[in-house]
Formats: sequence, structure tokens, C-alpha cells
Amino acid sequence: MHRLSLILSILVLLLLAVPRSLMAQQGQTLRIIKGKKVTLRADATHAVSFIWFKNGEPINGLHDQRIIVTDAAIYTVIALGDGCNSDVSDPVEIIFDPTEEEKLVDIEIRNLPDKTTIWKDQSFNQQLLVLNNSDNTANELIVEFKIPQQLAYVNAISGPGTSISFDNQSGRLIWKIDELKAHAALSQWIQLKGVQTGEAVTITKVSAKQKESNLNNNQSQATIKIVNFFIPNVFTPNGDSKNDTFEIIGLELFKTAELRVFNRFGFEVYHSQNYRNDWNGQGLNDGTYFYYLKFEDETGQTHINKGYVTILRSQYY
Repeated sequence: MHRLSLILSILVLLLLAVPRSLMAQQGQTLRIIKGKKVTLRADATHAVSFIWFKNGEPINGLHDQRIIVTDAAIYTVIALGDGCNSDVSDPVEIIFDPTEEEKLVDIEIRNLPDKTTIWKDQSFNQQLLVLNNSDNTANELIVEFKIPQQLAYVNAISGPGTSISFDNQSGRLIWKIDELKAHAALSQWIQLKGVQTGEAVTITKVSAKQKESNLNNNQSQATIKIVNFFIPNVFTPNGDSKNDTFEIIGLELFKTAELRVFNRFGFEVYHSQNYRNDWNGQGLNDGTYFYYLKFEDETGQTHINKGYVTILRSQYY
């Protein structure tokens, strides 16, 4: 009596394509994209029948030389002959990888900063930050940025692999991203302008071609407070109760304001750590002075303004 020699080979037939085969040695692992058809074939001398095993358990009703498998598992086979049989083959593991569409991603969107204060007619930048928190690449991302009526769109420059479009009528900006690698991030700066006073809320949403494992971070928003703010370039401290101090309109909206004033020689002539529109130029000659104003809004953001202001006491002004 002799033992049957057995070789287990794997044929991979691709659906919707010209069939081709891929040979795998016993004891190896074969990874196949889900949706492909996998045929296992056992080659044995003088064999008349076969017993196939999936994860160590016999597969009922399958005794042919070839079988089609649809489950990820470890497969082995025994060849049967005239009164003898082979040893169990070395295992071959079949793994079905998910398709790109089936791989879950976790895409997060952030608006930075999420709170800020600007003054009317001031331009500023809003940053959109997209993060891929998953182990899989995300494709065909779409970011929708809704601009409220208190703000006006100024400009945005897209980078490689992205595109920007803006519809003025709806106030909707669309940022398209071709691909975002696993655990990668991408940012886009949007230049906006405050056109109406009040509180504006921008809402941003993100989606991808793949299914999401977490939908709770697909939307973000930012609150922009738009205030009237004006720094005069002249004041007239002549005692007529009109324009007698360096009055900054909107200063009361900020938590703190530090004002420094310098003469044309660079010497500091006035300093207030908490300025409240009370500098009247006392002790100074008429003329032009340089000011440095540093103030902090309610969100903790620091703003700095520099410029020139003229003291003019002439009664004819």
C-alpha cells in the first residue's frame, strides 16, 4: 500500500474579468479582495475522492478535486485512493479584504478658531481642518461651508488634489478633496469679511465616499462676533465737550485694552494698562503722535492696532 502524494493549489478566478490563476504554496496565506471568486484545487496522484476541511471541520458534500470557497477560513484537504489516503495537507488560509467602499473611515471637521471677535468691515481668516482618524484612506471628501449673511466671502486658494467653489446666492462654499490618507490632516483657509454687526455662526459639514464609523464629528461650527470699532486719527481737547478725548468706538466690548502713546522722537508720553477712552492729551503740544493699542476680546484673543493720532486744539477745527 502506498501513500497518495498531495499538492494543494489555489486558483483565483476574478469575477467580471478574464479568469486568471494565482498559485499559493501550502502553509501560506492568501488575501483576496471581497467579491472575488476563489477556487481551491487539490492535485494528488491516483486520488479518486477528497475530503475538504474548513477550520479543521469536514465540509459536508464536497468531495471533488476543486471547490469554490466564499468564507474566510483555514482550508486543508485529504486525498482518498484505492484503500489508502494521503496525510492532511498543510493549511492554506484565505482572507477576504473589504473593498475600498466597505472600509470604514472616521472623518472629523473643525473650524478654527471656534470663537472670535472682529469689527465691521474687517477681513479675517477662518481655518477649516479635516482629519482622518481611521486606519483607512478616505476618498472623494466634500466639505460644505455655510457663510451667514453677516459675513462676506473674500477669497480661498485651493491646494493640490483639492478644489474650491462658491455660490454667492446660497452663501455655500464647497471644498472637494480627492484623497486623505489614514491619520492625515488637511487645512484650508477661507478669507471672510464682517459686513453686518451682530453674531454670525458658520456651519461646516464633511462627508466621504466610504461609510463612516463615527458621525458625531462630521459637523462643526464657529461663532464670530462682529462689532462696530473705530479708532479716530484726530481729537480736539479744547474744552468744548466735543471730541475732547481719544475716543475709540467699541472699546467697551473688550475685556482689557492697553494704550501706549509715543512722540515723534520715540519717547513714551502716555501709558494706560486699562484704557477707557479718557486720554485728553494733557501736557502735550498739538501735533501727531504714534499709538500702540493692545486689547483682548471675550474669547481671550489678543488684537493689536498701531497708527497715528493728531492732537488739535484749534477752536476752528
